[in-house]
Amino acid sequence: MAASSAGPPSPEFLAETNNPYLDQRVSIVFIVIDTFFLMLFYVSRYYNRKAVGTPMLVCNTLCYVLCLGSAATGILMTQIGGVGYHVVAVPVTTFQTWLQLSKVLEFTYTPAVMFSKLAALFLYYQVFEVPFYRRVIIGIGVIIVLQGVIAFILAFSICRPFRYFWTQAVDINDGTCGDVMLFYKSYSIPSLVTDVAILILPWPILLKLHIATGEKIGLMLTFLAASLGIITCTLRFVVFFTTPLFSDPTWYASGGPMIYALVEPSIYMIASILPTTRHLYRRIRNKARLTAQMRSAKSESNPGTSRAARSVDPEPSGSREMVEGGITRQVDIWPKNTHSSQEELTLGAFYHYQRDSE
Repeated sequence: MAASSAGPPSPEFLAETNNPYLDQRVSIVFIVIDTFFLMLFYVSRYYNRKAVGTPMLVCNTLCYVLCLGSAATGILMTQIGGVGYHVVAVPVTTFQTWLQLSKVLEFTYTPAVMFSKLAALFLYYQVFEVPFYRRVIIGIGVIIVLQGVIAFILAFSICRPFRYFWTQAVDINDGTCGDVMLFYKSYSIPSLVTDVAILILPWPILLKLHIATGEKIGLMLTFLAASLGIITCTLRFVVFFTTPLFSDPTWYASGGPMIYALVEPSIYMIASILPTTRHLYRRIRNKARLTAQMRSAKSESNPGTSRAARSVDPEPSGSREMVEGGITRQVDIWPKNTHSSQEELTLGAFYHYQRDSE
């Protein structure tokens, strides 16, 4: 795994650094970001259990724990793994530590990606009530689970004995290893394919929507948000095919492949959370509007205005309305003493409505 050289490396070469604390900074930043979005996710579910089912709650919670594990691994790689220095410039024991930590990263990254993608699919399954789409969603989910399980098994078995992944740094005859870089590249291909499938899945229905432009754009942005992970997956795909990671592991571990292994699961998790926060935004917006109206009414000392300010939405709590195009959703005004405002968006109902009306 270490790079070979025609002669002893020069002092200048040994003293070179490749932004050694980049992985640590990125890890800390994403610990904060992931924690913020998970708290937002929990608050969203507290106020609207219909928008966030239990399977999605479990998947995103597990993903968060694994992302914290990846971030902690990234910090340790910087602190005790020699990241950012040429592999020939770090002690062999430090290089072994890096190899051990990179194996830990495999065991946190793979299931984190799996759980975050499954969370997005659970959201899709809840939204789409069309049987064909639900069968496709289940098929994609099966592929994601199989990919995660196979990758987990390969991570254990690619080196025999298991310890040879890091002991080869001191004893090349201690065991055998398969092509680890090929394993990383191979994992990227089905991951990218499932990302593309998740990205295009909603569009056949979305493009047929005959609703107000603002509502349509909002729905499109919602489902685009759920596919943000494809960006990091594509970048990771390109980097793993263009970076000779194991020619100088600790050097290339700063940024590049390791950064995307740290960031990608977090982006998937955030992407699956964003669509569930729409009603929370509406709740905050309406309360802010109500507060502004009440302040305005108080300043004007107008009792009529004050009474009007008590209701932002003229519809009674829990009533249902049919918006343009046939999308059915539950309307609420989020009364002061209510702890669950339920908003349910069903594209399946719209799909059947529109198809029957043609």
